[in-house]
This record gives sequence, C-alpha cells and structure tokens, in this order.
Amino acid sequence: MRIAVISDIHQTAFWMKMIDQKDNFDKIIFLGDEFDCWDNKWPYQMTNAENIIKFKKSDPDKIDLCWSNHAISYYLNERCSGFQYEHANEIKEFYNINKDLYNVIYMYDNWIFSHGGVSSKWMKCCNINDLGEINELFRKESDFFRWVGPDDSGNNPNEGPLWIRPRALLSTFVPKYNQITAHTEGIEPRLVTRNKQILVFCDTYDHNYLTILDTETNDVKFVMLD
Repeated sequence: MRIAVISDIHQTAFWMKMIDQKDNFDKIIFLGDEFDCWDNKWPYQMTNAENIIKFKKSDPDKIDLCWSNHAISYYLNERCSGFQYEHANEIKEFYNINKDLYNVIYMYDNWIFSHGGVSSKWMKCCNINDLGEINELFRKESDFFRWVGPDDSGNNPNEGPLWIRPRALLSTFVPKYNQITAHTEGIEPRLVTRNKQILVFCDTYDHNYLTILDTETNDVKFVMLD
C-alpha cells in the first residue's frame, strides 16, 4: 500500500497539492492541527479546515483525519498554546459537527499513524490491551486524552497520543509496531530506528513536507510540497 501522510496543517494550504495527486496513493492521512499559528488569519483558517473536510468527504475510504492537541484544545476546552479565544466557539462547533470523521489513530499492517504517537506506558495506565481499543475509548471517555503533565513540553511517557513528544515516545513506544507522527516541529522530517522498529517524526516548521510510505517495503520518503 502506498500511503501519503500530511503533517500539522496550522493554516497552511500546501496540502491542496494532494487534490490532483490523490490517485497516486492508496491512502492519504492528515495528522491534524488544522488551526492555530503565528498570524491566525481569519476566516482563512476556517475555510482551509472546511476544504479539508470536503476533501475527506470526496473520497472517505481513502482520506483519513486524525485528532490532535490543537483540535481537542477546543473540543475538550484544553486551551493549549495559541488558543484563539475570539474564535473558540466557531472552532469547537467545527469539530463537534465533524467529529465522526476523525480518529485518534489509524493502523495499516504494522504501522501506527497518530498525531503524537502511542506510548505503551500510556496504554497500560489506561488499561488498553489492544491498539484497536484506542479510537473507541476516545468516543466513550475522551478525558483519557487530555494533557497529563508534569513535563510542560510533553516529554512524559504517560502522555497520550495527542500530546507525547519524541523523546518520551522513543523510551516507551509500542513493541512490534512502526509509527508515523507529527506534533513536534523540526527543520526537516526525520526517521529513527530502535530495536528494528521505525519511528518517523514528520512535522516541520513550515508544515510543507509530504511523507510517503510503501508498506510492502517499509520505504519512507520525504517530499517537499513547494
């Protein structure tokens, strides 16, 4: 399977290049954070987010959307960095209307896709025995996905899939699974191998990279959308 992964959006529209490239992939996965950025242009942010929803609805079986910390910041009233008080009600309504289109994680073969990453320690704390239980837990008990601290940067192995940072994830990733995550900006995407498992951190400062995965070969490529 050939999968395209789009990192944090944060108002950028590089993702729209995928509209014409859709047929080149078996799956397209958005890792979230549609809102909140340095300049917070409005109503452009909302229009951009609504266009992502239209894209999802145009081919719902191919295009997947992930929950993220800047989404539940409004959906669960978490108020994380960059929270837009003046537009909070509109953004919360956006997620309430479209909540059934989102999942916390997606899985294909031995690959996990999520905004921050899945910690085996977090799973144990939540009494989750199977990765397949995570999405249902969010629907039933979304409080399990709130920020838990105490590290104010998220480098805590107890953090959930919407908040955990790479350093903590590398110490507690789920055995036997590879992961592709976003959430933590860098100059370029990076791939790390631990115990023959692959962890990909694909968010960048400009949010303009496409991560392409071939699940048959486990080949990962990074392509700049400029």
